[in-house]
Formats: sequence, structure tokens, C-alpha cells
Amino acid sequence: MDMEAEADDLLARIRLVREDLAAGRLTPRQVRLYARLGREVERITRCMDLAPDCEAAEALWAQGANLIRSFLDEHFPTPTRH
Repeated sequence: MDMEAEADDLLARIRLVREDLAAGRLTPRQVRLYARLGREVERITRCMDLAPDCEAAEALWAQGANLIRSFLDEHFPTPTRH
């Protein structure tokens, strides 16, 4: 998956979590974890902004995308549809 497609996929998943948050469907623990995820995204973005070159920023983005995806998989699993 290319970077743009992966970013779109992650954003779609985060939007689903936001919808659940707004609808009151998250547990108190998930609400705290969602806030933690937001802080992690901000940290990753700051690191990317400070990267010395495009290659370093892309490497940081790839690491961040993996971290975010793993975090979402662990704490906000997507429902299975039949």
C-alpha cells in the first residue's frame, strides 16, 4: 500500500473511532486511549516536521503509521461485517 492510501485508511479508521466517541460508544478506558493516540499522532507529526530531509520524514511516517495501526488494532478493533 502506498503512503497516501495508507494515510487515507488510517484516517478512515480514526474517523470511525471519533464517531464512536461522539456517540458515547467507547468505554472510559477507550476514551483515555483515544486521547493518548492523539498525543502520539502529534508527537509523530512534530518529529516529521523536524526531520532533516524527506527520506527521514518518510521513515518516521512509516514507523508512525505502523504504531498507529497497531494501536488501533489492539484497542479499537474494527467490527466484522457479514
